[in-house]
Amino acid sequence: MLTLSFSTLPELARLLSLLGNEQRLAVLGAIAAEEKYAREVAEELGISRPLAAIYLRQLEKLGFAEGNSRTSDEPPYLRRCYRAVPFEVVLNLDLIVSLERSKDETG
Repeated sequence: MLTLSFSTLPELARLLSLLGNEQRLAVLGAIAAEEKYAREVAEELGISRPLAAIYLRQLEKLGFAEGNSRTSDEPPYLRRCYRAVPFEVVLNLDLIVSLERSKDETG
């Protein structure tokens, strides 16, 4: 299981911003049970394939999804399949108080 940790308020804010998007959460839910290609996610959710691909790459970059490249006999010859990584986010007031503020915030 993916364990998320943050040391600054801006890191936490970026994570909450990513997870605060309803479409990204829907994409994450779509790949929770089984691997899917961006095209399959797009069709299931009724969004464009490029947007699904962007969201999948963002989720992969932060560790919420794993992507595997697969070859095919038909174009596109190399496609990426995604699956969600189990994770847990624990957030409470004590954690927020303990996080460091960025240098920009502290002056």
